[in-house]
This record gives sequence, C-alpha cells and structure tokens, in this order.
Amino acid sequence: MAGKRIVYYDVLNIVACICVVAMHCNVMVHTYAPGGNWILGMAIEAACYFAVPIFFMISGANLMRYRERYDTKAFLKKRFVKTLVPLLAFSVLIYLYRFGFHHPDPGFGIAQFVSYFFSSQIESTYWFFFPLFGMYLSMPLLSLLADHKKVLVYAVAVAFACQSVGPYALSALGWGSWNPDLDIAAASGYLMYAILGFLIAEGDMPRRTRLAVYALGMFGLLFRFGYTLVFSEAAGAVDRTYFTYLAFPAVLYSVAVFTWFKYRDWSPVAARPKLCRALSRVSSCSFGVYLMHNVVLAGVVFNFLGVLETSVALRVAGPLALYLACLAVVLVMKRIPVVRHMVP
Repeated sequence: MAGKRIVYYDVLNIVACICVVAMHCNVMVHTYAPGGNWILGMAIEAACYFAVPIFFMISGANLMRYRERYDTKAFLKKRFVKTLVPLLAFSVLIYLYRFGFHHPDPGFGIAQFVSYFFSSQIESTYWFFFPLFGMYLSMPLLSLLADHKKVLVYAVAVAFACQSVGPYALSALGWGSWNPDLDIAAASGYLMYAILGFLIAEGDMPRRTRLAVYALGMFGLLFRFGYTLVFSEAAGAVDRTYFTYLAFPAVLYSVAVFTWFKYRDWSPVAARPKLCRALSRVSSCSFGVYLMHNVVLAGVVFNFLGVLETSVALRVAGPLALYLACLAVVLVMKRIPVVRHMVP
C-alpha cells in the first residue's frame, strides 16, 4: 500500500473539504431562531459534521505506516513543512490585515501575534491545526503499534468509552460529572480518530458488521439532529451538548461514513489514470482551501457582497461555489514560485 494513491482517500478528502465549507456557510445555525430556516441549518450541520473527524481518520490511515517510506526525522520535517509553514504564512498575513491595518490594535506586535496564534484568535477555523500537530507528534509512538491491532482496538475502545460515552451518560442520568482524568491518554482526543481511520482502512469488515456500523452511524446522525432540535426549542437557545466532535454521535456517524467510502467499488475510477490524477490534484488542494475559505467567506461574501448569514442560497448553493472559487485560487497559487509553498 505504501506509495500508492488510494482512490477513496482522495474522494473522501474532497467531500470532507466541501462539507467543512458548508458548515462555515451555515454559521447561522449557532444562533437559535424558531422556524424552518433554522431547522434547515441544523440539518446541514448534522449532515456535514463528519468532515473534521474524517480528516484525522485519513491522516491516521495514511501515516501510521510512515516508517515504510521514511525515517522519523524525515516524517516530522515533511509534515511540519507542509502544514506549519503555510499556516504561519496565512496567519501572518491575516494578522497584519485584521489587527494592523483594518482595525488597528494597540497591542499589535510579535507578542500579541504569538498569543493570538496559539489561541486561534487570528482566524478561528485554525484551531484544527493544533490537534493535527499533536497527532503528528504522537505518530512516531503510535506507528510502533501498527502491527499490534489488538492493542489499538483496546486503546480506541477505552477512549470511546471514557470520552465519547461516559460523560454524556452520567449527565443524562443526572449522576454528576465525569472525571476527565479517567481516560487513556495514548488515544484520547483526536488521536482516537487517527487510530480508527487506520484500523478501518487496513481491516476486513464483514458485510453484517458493516450494516451494523451504518445503522449506528444513522442513529448518531439522527440522534444529534433530533436532540438538538428538541432541547434547543425547550431552552430557547442552541443546545450545544453534542456540538463536539468527540461525542458518541459524531464518532458513530464518522466511522460509518469512512467505512461506506472504503467499501464502495472504486475500480471503475482506478481504471482511469487521468481521472485518478485529477482527483489526486484536487485532493491536494484541500489544505489550501481550508486555510483561505473562511477568510473569503467573511471578507468577500459577508462583508463585500453583503450576503446575509440566513440566506438559504448561501447555505445550499454557496458551499460548492465557494469551494470551487477557492480551489481555482489554490491551483493558480501552486503555479507561482515561492507562493506555492503557502498551498503545498
């Protein structure tokens, strides 16, 4: 498998990127407003929620066997050059514009930049990169367990029980709060998704098991959607209990999506080299699209064009239009010397 493009990874990457864009075009869902428009927003939110976990799952599937391709020093250098350098470049540009020119801040300077960078105050969507970097730093340890799948299954099972089920079960039963120290650090947080992606990618899941996974995934999707509708209406505000990627509905749904994509018949696509190269090229742009899409959304769509957050057109047709616009920009940037390092 080393060195070979896997079609469903590329397709999943592209679909997940579009869904991330869709969730950010759907920002109105975070302000409760009774009626069909908010329900539509919640439906979009629930349907697209697998996107971020999927990125971690693809990374885990891709990287757990990095030792078959290069040593740890090369791995860490490659990962951080491809992610940290572009993140810093975009962060500096956004910081200079937002806090230096557009709305001058009295604290403007290097110290403030560093503070804002690590707290994701320069651009809120960049929070994603810090658990990603944490996963990269953990991979030299986790990769040693690539051939010990029973150990990895144990790790994700305990992590799922302790961070995805236990806290919500105690809260629902009214039995107090879960102690967050009761967890397995080796697979906690988003590392759980990285390990799950690897296990699913390399596993051989019987059809009966897959059907059970799909049923649980549908349950996770509908549970989060229904629970949020009912309890938000009762509270008159958005109930954010399950607005976390580590809660069991998100885990069940994301695992089902990853599994479904893996077990589709991709041979007709794999038999067309030009199509595979095109998918690979588009997939390679997802990082750049992620870095710029929310800036474009805020600066161009909301501020310059004056599109309302409640616009149905924005939330239904806007995500694909914004994705394609950012994709076009990234493809152009990839052809420009020096600039192309911002969108590797």
